[in-house]
Amino acid sequence: MKSGNRELVDRLAAEYVLGTLRGRARRRFERWLVSPQVGDIVKGWEERLAGLEPRLDKVTPPTTVWRGIENRLELRRKPATRWLAIAASLIFATVIGFYVLRQPPVTPELAATQKALIQENAQTIYWSVELLGDNQELAVHVQATHALEAGKALELWVLPAPGVNNGQPVSLGLLPAQGAERRALTAAQRAALVGAKQLAVSLEPAGGSPTGLPTGPVLHVASLAPA
Repeated sequence: MKSGNRELVDRLAAEYVLGTLRGRARRRFERWLVSPQVGDIVKGWEERLAGLEPRLDKVTPPTTVWRGIENRLELRRKPATRWLAIAASLIFATVIGFYVLRQPPVTPELAATQKALIQENAQTIYWSVELLGDNQELAVHVQATHALEAGKALELWVLPAPGVNNGQPVSLGLLPAQGAERRALTAAQRAALVGAKQLAVSLEPAGGSPTGLPTGPVLHVASLAPA
């Protein structure tokens, strides 16, 4: 890497770690993370900035602050009235907390942008795969059971566009045997998906490839198409 390019990457890496690099510039920089050199620079900045958060010292508030709180909450009323008010407040807070905890978490809906069907033929579709948002998440739905020998797993790969990650596949994780899965994608996976046209499935040992690249035969190749 030339000195001028390294200075630029070093400056962008610092902004990326600090969170000040945003928008299109941040997405463009994330594509560079597949490069080991860029990844080392980012890791260096993460280690350099770790622990630099400002330390907050304990401060004892003056007594006038507590008196002001008592006055606003009318805690200086008669003891019986005061404790009734406190008990009512606690019951109300408990009821509200119980109601909030029972509500299911709200998951933002991301629109599907690309999809692929991993199949044996037009009549036998094993998985439908969707990329959600700006390659932020991956959704996999099992359509039919895929034969699999004991001690083996099926791993999903993206085949990057020419010039990305030296053309080497990047793992998108193991494929489920049943049901559906939705998972967040890493910066390296998102970068490998930019401009990619195909996904592949390889046969691997249980737990996935130990090398970061396909080690077994490639069983399926599927085209990525706009959703």
